[in-house]
Amino acid sequence: MHDEIRKFTMEGTLRETDIVKTKERLVDHLESIMRDYSYVPALDLEPQFTLDYSPADQGFSFDLTCYGVRVDKENVWDTGGIMGGKPIMKSIPKNKSKQLQISVV
Repeated sequence: MHDEIRKFTMEGTLRETDIVKTKERLVDHLESIMRDYSYVPALDLEPQFTLDYSPADQGFSFDLTCYGVRVDKENVWDTGGIMGGKPIMKSIPKNKSKQLQISVV
C-alpha cells in the first residue's frame, strides 16, 4: 500500500548572504506548516530548493518544495517523518537526571 505524498511549496525573495542557514530555517518553517495539516516529511524525498539571482529585486528569488505524508493528528509532532512507508519516531531522551540523595550517618 502506498501512502499519498503531498507537495508543499513556498516561494519568495531573499536578500541575505547566508543562504545555507536561511534554507534550513525555511525548510523547518515549511515542515511546521506541514505538521499543522497533519503531514510529516517524506524522508525518502529531499526538500528541493531552487535559487536564482534577481537583479530587479537586488536579491535572490527562491522556490522551496517539501514532500509530506499524512499521519494521525495525535502522532504528528512525535513522528520525525516517514521512510520506506514506515514512521520514524523522533528521539526524545528520557529525563536521566535524578535527585541526588545523600544520607548522613
